[in-house]
Amino acid sequence: MIRVRNEMFRHIEELTNRNERLQAENKELRGENQKLRAENHSIHQRLEKLESSYEQRIEARIAQAIERVTKPLYERITKLEEDNSRKDTEIQRLKAQINKDSSNSSKPPSSNGFKKVANNREHSGRKTGGQPGHKGHKLTIPENLEELVKDGKVQHEIIDETCGAKRYVSDWTIGMKVMPIYIEHRRANGTLPSIRYGTEIQALSIYMQNVGMMSLERISEFFKVVTDGLISLSEATILSFSRNAAERIDLEPLIHDLLNGEVLHTDDTSIKTTQRYELGASEVETVEHTTFNAYVRTYSNATTTLLMANARKDEEGVKHDNILTRFFGILSHDHEAKFYNYGTKHAACGAHLSRELKGMSDLCMLSWAGRVRSFFLEMNRKKNEDLSRKKACCDPPILLEYEAQYDALVEEGAAYLTGMHKKTIGFDELRKMVNRLRGFKDAHLLFMRDYTAPFTNNLSERDLRHCKVKQKVSGCYRAWQGLLDYCKIRSLTDTAKKRGLNVLFAIRSCLLS
Repeated sequence: MIRVRNEMFRHIEELTNRNERLQAENKELRGENQKLRAENHSIHQRLEKLESSYEQRIEARIAQAIERVTKPLYERITKLEEDNSRKDTEIQRLKAQINKDSSNSSKPPSSNGFKKVANNREHSGRKTGGQPGHKGHKLTIPENLEELVKDGKVQHEIIDETCGAKRYVSDWTIGMKVMPIYIEHRRANGTLPSIRYGTEIQALSIYMQNVGMMSLERISEFFKVVTDGLISLSEATILSFSRNAAERIDLEPLIHDLLNGEVLHTDDTSIKTTQRYELGASEVETVEHTTFNAYVRTYSNATTTLLMANARKDEEGVKHDNILTRFFGILSHDHEAKFYNYGTKHAACGAHLSRELKGMSDLCMLSWAGRVRSFFLEMNRKKNEDLSRKKACCDPPILLEYEAQYDALVEEGAAYLTGMHKKTIGFDELRKMVNRLRGFKDAHLLFMRDYTAPFTNNLSERDLRHCKVKQKVSGCYRAWQGLLDYCKIRSLTDTAKKRGLNVLFAIRSCLLS
């Protein structure tokens, strides 16, 4: 029993010792477990930091890689956008240049080619057709028919179908007979007999060539047809008619009338010739298969037209004409620098200015130009309204208001110009126009300050238009003398037309002088 008890105590002691060892080991394990947990927590924190760091580094690397790949692309896109912008600007500039014609710039109508130019006339609001006060024209019998018959100017034939009735109704037919007349001049013997063409044939030939713009071949054909082949003019003969007439024309009365007028219109246009003439040269130069530029300059007013051919368009040519050098009055022209050296006052052409402003508004999208154009058209409307009421000048308060508005528009254009880039479409046009309006205010407003001054120089344009028609018919002048003769004859005929005279009578009078 004692032995059993001792074994039990020993067994209990062993269990107790073992339990203590286990508790010590458990405590040690708990400490290690806490340490491991702390290490595990630290590792987790480090892992989280590493993951965050790696994500940031990966994102940074990805961003760098993307930037490295996309940067050249963005640079190329930017360059392409800049190139496209420059191309668009250049395209707009070229379109504006191509779309310029006689309706929106100072280019002449001859430069339009086959381009269809829209009518740029402002609508007046009036109905089409003859206006009140317009002198109508209808087919009538001259009241002085008997006097004309006595003078041999007309023939009066009567076809009587009344069978003797005292009351009748007359139906009239107006006709014309064209037949050659052979006039025999008998004189005593002395000199050899001669034969020549009469004044009527010469005058009609000169008219058809220089006024009717018919070619020499067609003029010859006309006389051959209407005379049933009895009269056949050679081209040399037709040219000799014009040469003979030009030699007899005295231009001094025309020059005297122009120099003593208040207003003188001037302009010039180019024309082709196969002979070249230099100022001061004694002879002309002819080069085969080559044409040269000559210039026809007009000096005109309401009653007189003077055309002069010149080898030069510049101021040397103007001095050679010796017209403007002797003129002291209002000179109307198309704002050409050379003309500002002559005359006492200058009236710049408002029609040319209006076309240029229209081109700036339509082609360069400059709304300022449209407002300036409307301003000038409004002033011209006011002037025409005053003239219709027989007013000799503009009311001073209204004129002061117009001048103030003119200055305000110029300053508005200058302010707008400062905000534009130099390569912007319309920059050069706006800069030139602002400088022009600022520097030549007197020339552009003279038509309002002095109602004698015209708003346009269209009178010169009309006086020169036939030169282009003539060139289309003949292609060019083969002789310099032919151009000189044409200018003298047209000076005579155009002046006669302006003065209400019979053009054929003027030519006949010249031939008989």
